[in-house]
Amino acid sequence: MSDHRQVVITGASSGIGAALTRALAQEGLDVYACARRAERLNEVTENNSVAFGYRCDVSDEEQVEEFVARVAERTSTVDVLINCAGGFGAIGSVMQTDSRQWLHTLEVNLYGTYLMVKHLVPLMRSERSPSIVNFSGGGAFNPLPHYSAYAVSKSAVVRLTETLAVELAPMGIRVNAVAPGFVDTEIHLQTLAAGPEKVADRAYQETQRKLTDGSGVPIDLVVDCVRFLMSEEAKGLSGKTISASFDPWRTAELAASIPRINDSDLYTMQRINLVHLPQDPLRADLETAPK
Repeated sequence: MSDHRQVVITGASSGIGAALTRALAQEGLDVYACARRAERLNEVTENNSVAFGYRCDVSDEEQVEEFVARVAERTSTVDVLINCAGGFGAIGSVMQTDSRQWLHTLEVNLYGTYLMVKHLVPLMRSERSPSIVNFSGGGAFNPLPHYSAYAVSKSAVVRLTETLAVELAPMGIRVNAVAPGFVDTEIHLQTLAAGPEKVADRAYQETQRKLTDGSGVPIDLVVDCVRFLMSEEAKGLSGKTISASFDPWRTAELAASIPRINDSDLYTMQRINLVHLPQDPLRADLETAPK
């Protein structure tokens, strides 16, 4: 078994997945990367010279099983799984979207995450402090009109992350998610291609502006956030969704507060109840309403 950390990355042919593959391979980690676009993946892995690349559609269980089998031929353990594969998929109002494309968005973003976890967990060993990092996204915590498939799938990834954190804890596996924010990657070309007739005009204009002026979240910041979640510094943190651009994950205070964070609802998806509205007139009105 290699002393190097063994990392699996999905969606590695472009965007954040490609950036993570290059960065972690450059640091000397053994990276096993997969994506649907073999030619693009070969460019990222430099024809398998810096990382092992394998064509795989994460929404296809047979392909996932084949990819995991190829990984298992090269290593007896996986230390980190990073699920980056995904996209906006079906864009438009609920009446405009193609039903099959809408469902396929969930198959890639959500079902693909589930499949990779299902088939790679048997290679994770508790003594190696294994971890899983999933990717949340826009719409996971707030409505995202005209991107309903994406928003629903990313909300579900958050709840899957929280559920798996509890389920896999006895195996010593930590599970967290990253909300990257608006990162200048090719995913946003889907918005431009859809056009203002399918995308809310404000969202379309905002996408154009951020791609033009570079005001989005730097991709290196997202890579660093994933590094933190993989690190010993984050050991113990599990079941949380960390915002790369808003949360204080780089501070010593957060690392020191991990036990308290785990015992709280902080960085989780929760229903807001009346008890969460202290000194709010709405709470007073509803608590005194006849049952």
